[in-house]
Amino acid sequence: MEAAELVRTTREKPILGYLWAFFGTTLGSLLLSPFRAEIDLSNIALLYVLAVVVTAVSFGRGAAVAMALYSAFCFAYVFVPPHFSLAITEVQYLLAALIMLLVALIVGHLTSRIKAQADESQRRSQSSRALYLLARELAGVQTPAEVQGAARAFLEQSLQARLVHLFKPDEFKDVVSPANPALIYQCLERRRLLTRPTSDGCFYAVLPLVAASGVQGVLGVEVKAATLGSQDAVEHLETVASVIAVALERSTYVAIAQETEVKHAAEALRSSILSALSHDLRTPLTALVGMADTVVLGKVGPEKQQRMLEAIRAQAMSISRQMTNLLDMARLNAGKLPLNTAWQPIEEVLGATLQQVRLQWKTRSLNLQLADGLPPVNIDAVLIERVLWNLLENAIKYAPEDEAIEIGVKQADGQLEIAICDRGPGIPPELVGRIFETFQRGRLESEITGVGLGLSIARTIVEAHGGKLDYLPRHGGGSCFKVSLAIGQPPVFETLEA
Repeated sequence: MEAAELVRTTREKPILGYLWAFFGTTLGSLLLSPFRAEIDLSNIALLYVLAVVVTAVSFGRGAAVAMALYSAFCFAYVFVPPHFSLAITEVQYLLAALIMLLVALIVGHLTSRIKAQADESQRRSQSSRALYLLARELAGVQTPAEVQGAARAFLEQSLQARLVHLFKPDEFKDVVSPANPALIYQCLERRRLLTRPTSDGCFYAVLPLVAASGVQGVLGVEVKAATLGSQDAVEHLETVASVIAVALERSTYVAIAQETEVKHAAEALRSSILSALSHDLRTPLTALVGMADTVVLGKVGPEKQQRMLEAIRAQAMSISRQMTNLLDMARLNAGKLPLNTAWQPIEEVLGATLQQVRLQWKTRSLNLQLADGLPPVNIDAVLIERVLWNLLENAIKYAPEDEAIEIGVKQADGQLEIAICDRGPGIPPELVGRIFETFQRGRLESEITGVGLGLSIARTIVEAHGGKLDYLPRHGGGSCFKVSLAIGQPPVFETLEA
């Protein structure tokens, strides 16, 4: 049985059952009449009763009763002496005909009743199955639009509905044909299904969508008149409306929860930014002002003044990088930091980054190990330089000054791997899974400046290139951050002959 038959009341045309009762009984009687001398009357009566049972199962109670009456007539007329006459003279034959009629009526009634109960049980089972499938479908949706789409698909299939509308409360005043505002408000007032005829024997039904929190809307559906031909069908449609109402209510709560979560996240982000700016920018700015005042007042000699100017420049560059990180993270989250990729030798990108690092930290030792024959990679050189800078800055901040920062570049499994390792304190185990989150920092927060964006930005940029940034604890203490970039197939340029 198709889904469209789940709630439609499909009653067989009674005329077919009555025709079968008349012609079937007549034909059977004529076929058996030549053998009435060989077949006992009780056996013939049982054959008539069997025919009544078959009719009750196939066509229902009305046809079974008609066949029982006509079978009693044929039994008495054809098989009870005198044959082809109703003038029965012997009481036993008259009693046999009456008993056969009574048995046929009782058996036909019971059989049709059992058949009706079986049909009802099957219909309810299929209806429950349909409701289960609808509920399961709606359980996976989160927005009102998705609820409306799932409900429309279900109703069009299960009821062969021509029109399916889900009217929201703010749309009641603007409802157009076949519904109208008066019908909608009357439906809400009575809290039950209302219908109005449309065309071609169809009705437009409206049902209130009521959940625990109140009215979620009104369901409008145009169906054939036969679809609403029984109370069970109406109750099924009302149950469907209840399931849809609960799904709409849940989608509303999901939207509210998501909006609340976004607000909380925005508030947490704002607090983190303010805290970071207060801690990591106010202190350097205070130092800058102090050093600038000292230089302006001329209280130091030329050599110390030069060192102070370099310190001022370093602090200003540090603040500038922190602000750049904040702006980059905002652009990345907004998807407004496009990649300008080109095939680049990784040696040049790494060399430009190391040159800037040496200008900033002149006394730090950097050990670079480059594998031979490194292929070019398709990257945004400016952004990858930002990644390498953030990783190197992070390593320099946390590693002891007398320990070298080790940089290794190699090719492995179709990937270009860049590893930056230090001998710092490493990452606490409880923070390993969160170090790439925004504003997440490791140890020594009060001693080391930074807003906790470097690693988050680095991973976002690397993943935008289709690569990976992983943290690996270093044997003997320290941290390693490994950048993996796909090598791909660089373009081949043909040499033009002169």
